[in-house]
Amino acid sequence: MATPESPLTQPGAVLGAAPAPGPAELLTSDFTATEVTELRHGLRRHAATAGLHDDALDDFVTAVNELVTNAVRHGGGQGSLRLTLDGDTLIADVTDRGAGFAGPPPVAAAPPAADVPGGRGILLARRLTDTLMISDGPDGVTVTVTRCLTAPMTAPPRS
Repeated sequence: MATPESPLTQPGAVLGAAPAPGPAELLTSDFTATEVTELRHGLRRHAATAGLHDDALDDFVTAVNELVTNAVRHGGGQGSLRLTLDGDTLIADVTDRGAGFAGPPPVAAAPPAADVPGGRGILLARRLTDTLMISDGPDGVTVTVTRCLTAPMTAPPRS
């Protein structure tokens, strides 16, 4: 009889197979405004080592940098970045130390008017990555972006 932990009770499990490895942590760093540039350079090195190159690397680094900048400007002046590799997906979690959003998290599909300063960071990060998720809580906001290393991102048509 199979026990609950047995491969026989786990869909897709193979007898004698080692469990699939979990996400590999590539970079974890707390930051303030003074560390943003150094953090961006470290992010670039780790993302390139993981397998992002050329425009995909530039896009991912730009997206995460926008989120780091938002954390500093709008989220209490400090935050943390966690970069992991899960299979062929690079994942960046940027967490701030702010009070969270006063209303629903921003989900703008279009940039603000040209004469409005700011307001483009999350939109830009969304357009430059495969996925963007926002988790809002009383201890801060976490924005998670992902980028697949093996498949090209399908970008929305530019207008």
